[in-house]
Amino acid sequence: MENEEVIDLMYLFRILKKHLLFVILVGVICAAAAFVLSEFVMTKKYESKALLYVENSQQTSESVNINDINAAQKLVNTCQIIFKSGTVMDNLIANLDLPYTKEELDKMITATSVNSTEVMQLVVESTDPQEAERIVNELVRLSNIEFLRVIKSGSLEVIDYGEIDIRPSFPNVTLITAAGLLLGLVAAYIIVFVNDMLDVVVKHDDNLAKLYGIPVFAEITDFMSANESKYGYSRYGYGYGYGDSRPKQKSETPAVGTERADRLLSENTPFAITEAYNTARTNIMFAASTSNKKIVAVTSSNPSEGKSTTCANIAISFANAGFKTLLVECDLRKPVMAKSFGVKPKKGLSSILGGFCTVREAICPEVMSNLDIITTGDIPPNPSELLASDSMKIFLKASSDDYDYVFLDTPPVNVVTDSQLMNTEIAGLVFVIREGSTIHPDIQSAIEKIQLANGKALGFVKTFCKPEKSGRYGKKYASKYGYKYGYGYGYGYSSKDGAAAESSGE
Repeated sequence: MENEEVIDLMYLFRILKKHLLFVILVGVICAAAAFVLSEFVMTKKYESKALLYVENSQQTSESVNINDINAAQKLVNTCQIIFKSGTVMDNLIANLDLPYTKEELDKMITATSVNSTEVMQLVVESTDPQEAERIVNELVRLSNIEFLRVIKSGSLEVIDYGEIDIRPSFPNVTLITAAGLLLGLVAAYIIVFVNDMLDVVVKHDDNLAKLYGIPVFAEITDFMSANESKYGYSRYGYGYGYGDSRPKQKSETPAVGTERADRLLSENTPFAITEAYNTARTNIMFAASTSNKKIVAVTSSNPSEGKSTTCANIAISFANAGFKTLLVECDLRKPVMAKSFGVKPKKGLSSILGGFCTVREAICPEVMSNLDIITTGDIPPNPSELLASDSMKIFLKASSDDYDYVFLDTPPVNVVTDSQLMNTEIAGLVFVIREGSTIHPDIQSAIEKIQLANGKALGFVKTFCKPEKSGRYGKKYASKYGYKYGYGYGYGYSSKDGAAAESSGE
């Protein structure tokens, strides 16, 4: 699989749509904070403005030439220096009894030429609008005197005196509030975008087929979510795939009242789930048709991803379609099938491979119509050796001759190598992924192990999908991850591990 680094506009839009409420909420909060800060916290300042015309006295004719204009503009530049001179500042402070130093007063006054003309604008900014008006008008009076004293030619004509303006010049509440809103929206989107980019968990819109070059056979809705959703209606009495007309020969529901049994396909299974498994069945048939072997292994990257339940339901779907099907539990370390189907066999696969019984003695026949199962039996001390033995090869060859399809429930790839020991005897592996739990580094690691063992991943089956999201794919990134993860999957399992697997449908 080649990792992709391309991000398209639709992907960016999907992130925004997914987290729109959060982005808007953060934007509103930032806008409210900016409004409170600008309206009630920041010190308000007021401006008073005066306009002066600088006249060049050397102009004697009624016509004005370019030299006269240039001379007047130079006088404007000179005035800007004079108006903020130390003498003028001292006189301002003394005449108005201002509580400022010359440096502080200098920062309050701005003298600029209006559009590079002979008109000059004086602006005084203060926390008191009356004070700003008094300062600017006094500055006009003192500047005219100082100008005549220094320049000795020309004159200053007042166009507009300063007036009291009770509208604050700073802060601009509207502008600051809008800036707060914009910054909040941008910051919130960056947060969710980075979080999404760093999130390696499989999500509903991850395009697994494009990322890994392996097709997605089906998305299986979470049983509990499907029952609670508008898609969770039953099959109106049908227990088979769409279009199957074969009448049921016996009850399709195992006679055991456990949560695991409730996750097996039956006439009460929500329609969306039944159809998803029927889709998986059709896709598996096509994928396995290129091989002369009709043995398919089902695995996952790690425990608690719904592997065993998925394997059982795929086998049930094939049996419901009229195929003579055998389900073999090859997870010799963590058996669950006996409890799932409500059977209590005395022998199992370990007994067959160990030479302690025949295949006929270990088979649980007709647990459902057209479906036989072989459970693990006694947990052996050497599961890997048994699965890699010649006895296993002989057993698989004989089973393939006796059944239309054989499904093997194998251990997770990233935990033990058991599923890789039978690659030469099977058509390929169906890879189970749990939406919202399985992470991309683990998928990549598992696929690499399968390929190194000359195995073939036929396709993905996603489990625990949300009903409203099932069946939709989008573009997603993939990259190489160097993380390492440890799992407690071995001969001994704690009750906590068992409970987690039980609740997840493993």
